[in-house]
Amino acid sequence: MKPAKALIVVALFAVPLLAASARLTQDTSFSQREQNFREFVTLRADVKTDRKHIITQMMQFNTDEAAKFWPIFYQYDAELNKIADGRIQLIVDYARNYENLSDDQAGALMTQAIELEAQRAMLKKKYFDKMKTAIGATPGRQVLSDRKPDPTHP
Repeated sequence: MKPAKALIVVALFAVPLLAASARLTQDTSFSQREQNFREFVTLRADVKTDRKHIITQMMQFNTDEAAKFWPIFYQYDAELNKIADGRIQLIVDYARNYENLSDDQAGALMTQAIELEAQRAMLKKKYFDKMKTAIGATPGRQVLSDRKPDPTHP
């Protein structure tokens, strides 16, 4: 994979989602935060729609690799969506209680957020191992990595 393509993919996924999620936590009225949340959900759906095309272009799998990769990726994505839905629910809970959030509520939300991060890390490990076995470590890392690509390392 060429570094420029990988950087474009990272920017395509990360920048709009970060911008939308940041808007959810700004000091605004509940109705505005609710509208921001709807926009975030729409953006998430749009990104998912284009993802297969983007990954196909980025990875350039041959027929055999694609046949091995896509079933694993779809399983990963289904499990990741459950975790993402939990994160979205946390954002909604935070937005709904923003003005009156107690210390105990803030602690509970943070504990849940950390647990979701741990679940995501375990999920990535599980599916990296599957992808590594099916198509190799480098393609698996490229697909599952959250970090921007380093052109000095494949």
